[in-house]
Amino acid sequence: MTVLNETTAATTTAPVRPAEAAVASVGWLPVLRLPHCARLLGATLLGRLPLGAAPVALLLAVRDQGGSYTWGAALAGAFGLAVAAGQPMLGRLVDRIGQRVPILTGALLCAIALVMVAVAGTGRPVVQLTAAIVAGATAPPLEASLRALWPRTVPSAAHLRAAYALDSGSQELVYVAGPLLATAVTALAGSTTTLVTTGLLGLTGAVSLASSTPSKAWRPPRTRTAGVLGALRPAGLRILLLALVAVGAALGALNVAALATAERYGTSWLSGALPAALSIGALIGCAVYTARPWKASLGSQLVLAGTGFAAAWLPLCLAPGPYTSLVLTVVPGLFFGALLVAAYQAIDILARPGMVTESYGWLVSAFGVGTALGTASAGPWHGSWTVPAAAAATALALLHVVRRRLDEGMRS
Repeated sequence: MTVLNETTAATTTAPVRPAEAAVASVGWLPVLRLPHCARLLGATLLGRLPLGAAPVALLLAVRDQGGSYTWGAALAGAFGLAVAAGQPMLGRLVDRIGQRVPILTGALLCAIALVMVAVAGTGRPVVQLTAAIVAGATAPPLEASLRALWPRTVPSAAHLRAAYALDSGSQELVYVAGPLLATAVTALAGSTTTLVTTGLLGLTGAVSLASSTPSKAWRPPRTRTAGVLGALRPAGLRILLLALVAVGAALGALNVAALATAERYGTSWLSGALPAALSIGALIGCAVYTARPWKASLGSQLVLAGTGFAAAWLPLCLAPGPYTSLVLTVVPGLFFGALLVAAYQAIDILARPGMVTESYGWLVSAFGVGTALGTASAGPWHGSWTVPAAAAATALALLHVVRRRLDEGMRS
């Protein structure tokens, strides 16, 4: 197995599979030192900044134009749902025609649509809503495309696991830096500049990824499964995605639980600190998962991570104090990081031939839908911690089924 270089086409390099996993472990630095890997990761993070910044930027733009919080939240929600719908469809297009056209066209349309939100203003709500939906639906499938590139860019299964962990951990930065960027630019230069900047950053990252050697060399596999379901045809993949919807629901419910906890103790900073604590835990969890070899099967790793993720919410249900809650919220993040990396590897096994990008697009969609459902479900329960705990328990039950499917796939 050789690593891609400037003269090696991705189509001539057999992809690494998690089924080849050895007990050896590889750190993040060796992955970043491989040809192209730092650029691929950096370009993807930059290109995905709109996913973290746009919801806040849309809300700030509406308020800056004199609109209501309700309308701003509606635009942000429409953007998020459109992203969830668009990612698997654009992923399917990548699997058919390659990465460059869907990525570059999508990034350009997304940037134009974000500018249109500012130009239309709240005086033209239909135009503004349509632009927000178009921006979300055309957001380029950078996350899915990167994960389709990793197996053809790294030299071994141990490097692949480390690349997935690095990818998973660093993506938390998008949802931390994105809102901060939107808030800072709006304060300095106004909401219109924020939307323009958000679109340009996304376009810059997309161009960098699409112009890289691995992306240009990547070709859709000739083997492709037809049918209306497309990538969703394998039952094991569908069950895994349902489990990830439940995981996403736990994360969405956390946002409401954090707000309720902050109000209960009169500490407004907790509403942002608790989700940030989970993100920090996820980053640490990805690093720990990569740092040591795992002899357990991939299915067992999923179940073990899911068990820890479900159990970690239980102490929070006892309503500890604000500082204890902050520390305890790191714990489900630790297991979430490991769970996410194992899920990436599982998709490589469960995905139909020639449909890996679409499969990863459905993963993005599953988390988006789950987060929305979790947020909506936690409202009637007044931010109770039992909602994320119940969602995590549901995910664990589904992961047990996924383990059986994976064990069958690894034997075949």
